[in-house]
Amino acid sequence: MTDTDVIAILGIPVDNLTLEQAVERMFAMVDEYASDRRARQVATVNVDFVVNTLSPLPGRVRHPELLNILRRADMVTADGMPLVVLSRLMKTPLKERVTGADLVPRLAEEAARRRKSIFFLGGRGDVGFRAAEILRDRYPGMAVAGVFSPFVEVEGLALTDATETDLEIVERINDVGPDILFIAFGNPKQEVWFDRNRHRLHVPVSIGVGGTFEFIAGTVRRAPLWVQKTGLEWIFRIIQDPLRLWKRYLIGFFKFSLLLWPVVLYSVYSRLGTRGDRRHRVEGNRDKAAPPATGAAAIRTIRLPASLTLQTSGAAVQEFDLALSHEGPVVLDFSEVSFIDPVGLGFLIRAWRRAEDAGKRFYLVGVFPKIRRFFEMNRSWDIFREHTFETMGDVWQAMHGENRSPSFFYSVSSGRDHLLIRMFGRLDAFEMSRLDVPELLDAVSGSDSILDLQSLRFIDSSGLALLLKLQRALAGRGRRLVLCGLNDGTTQLLRITRLYKLFEIAEDAASARQTLLEGP
Repeated sequence: MTDTDVIAILGIPVDNLTLEQAVERMFAMVDEYASDRRARQVATVNVDFVVNTLSPLPGRVRHPELLNILRRADMVTADGMPLVVLSRLMKTPLKERVTGADLVPRLAEEAARRRKSIFFLGGRGDVGFRAAEILRDRYPGMAVAGVFSPFVEVEGLALTDATETDLEIVERINDVGPDILFIAFGNPKQEVWFDRNRHRLHVPVSIGVGGTFEFIAGTVRRAPLWVQKTGLEWIFRIIQDPLRLWKRYLIGFFKFSLLLWPVVLYSVYSRLGTRGDRRHRVEGNRDKAAPPATGAAAIRTIRLPASLTLQTSGAAVQEFDLALSHEGPVVLDFSEVSFIDPVGLGFLIRAWRRAEDAGKRFYLVGVFPKIRRFFEMNRSWDIFREHTFETMGDVWQAMHGENRSPSFFYSVSSGRDHLLIRMFGRLDAFEMSRLDVPELLDAVSGSDSILDLQSLRFIDSSGLALLLKLQRALAGRGRRLVLCGLNDGTTQLLRITRLYKLFEIAEDAASARQTLLEGP
C-alpha cells in the first residue's frame, strides 16, 4: 500500500482498501514487528468518531488528542457508509466500508489459519470471554492469548495516576505476547488508552473494536446484511435501543452534515475554478534567495504537479520516499499547484507524519492562497501552518535559525516569590516515558509556581497527568500552581477531559503573577 491509497476526509487520513486488503495489511504489520518492534495502531472511523473529534465550527477541534491519534494511526478504515458517501461526493470514492464488526471475525479466521494469537481487552461484563469462546469455536486453531475487562480512565482527576494503574493491564498483555490486541473500550477511550501505552506494549497490532464483542456474543443484534449495504444500519440500532440511541444519532448526523457540506461545496468550486488560477501566481518563488545546498544538509526539493490528485500523486510519493532515504531536509514546492483532491491531501498528511517519524525537517514553499483555503476548509491547515514559507530563501533562513532541541524540554527559573516553569515542544505519552518526573516535582514543590505553556505546541492526556501531579505536589506543601499561555488545543483538551476547572488559569505570566499576589 502506498500513500496514493489514502483519502483525507475532513483532515483525517483514511486508507482506501477493501476488507480483505485491510486484513492482509494487518498481518503484514504483524510480520513487520519482528524487525522494528514498533507497536502499530488501527482505527475504524465512523460518524461518531468524526463528530467526537471535530467541531462544526470552522477552525475548531472538539478533541485535539483524538485528532492527533487518528492522523498518526498506522491504518484507518471507513467504518460507516456516510464516510463512503462523502468520499464519492468529493469524487475520490472509497472502495468500500471496512467496519470493526466485519474485521474482527475475519482477523480471527485468518489468525487461526496463520497460527497467530489474539488478546481480547475490554467489553462489558463477561462479553469479552463469550466473544472469545464463540470465535474460538467458530475458527478452530485460533489462539486466545487472554481476556481481560478492566476499567480504565481517560479523564478527570483519575488521570493523575492513570499511567501507573495501566501498568497491570500492560504487563498482563505483554506476559502472554499476543500478535493482535482487540481493544473494546469504545471511542475515544480505546484509542487514547492505546496511545498512552503504545511505547510499552509488546504487541504488533492493536485495533479499537468498540461494541463488536457484543455483536459476536449476541447481546446486541446487528442489522441484516441488506440493511448494512444500504447504509441504514443506524436505524436498526435505534429501533433496538431507542431511549439511549435516538438522541446520539440525531445529534451526530446533524453535526456531521454541518461538517460535510462546506467541504463538498468547496471541492466542487475548486474543481470548476482550477482553470486560469496559474495566471495569478507569482513567478520565481522557488529559487528566490535560495543559496545552493550541498553536503549532508542538502535540501531535497520535490516539485509538485499543478493538480495533486490520484492520477499524479504516485510520482510525488516515489520522490518523497527517495528524499527520506537521504540526509537533509525535505521541501515540497507548491509553486505550480492550483488544485488538490482528497487523495493528494492524504499523501500530504502522511508525508508530514513520515517526515516527523524519520526526524526530518519538512517544509512547504510557494503555497498559493487558494491552496491555503483548501487546507483550512479540509481541517488540515493546523498541520502545515508552521512548516509553510513563501520562498526558498525563507526556508533557508528558517533552517539556520532553528534550534534543533529535543521534542520536549522545560526550564525552571526563580522569581522574587515564585518559580517560573516554562515548557517547550510536544508533551505526549512517549515524552512522558522519558521524563524524570520525580526530579521535576522535587525542583518545584517548595514554592508557588507559574507554569507557562506558551511554547508548548501539543499536549495529550498523559501530559495533562503531569500537570495534575505538579498541582498535587504543590498543594501538599500548601503551595499553588497557576497555568498561563494556553493555546486553543490545550484549553480544549482540558475541557474535554473535565480538568479545566481544577486549575487556576491566567492569560500570561504577568497575569499569573498577579493571581498569586492576590491570594486564593
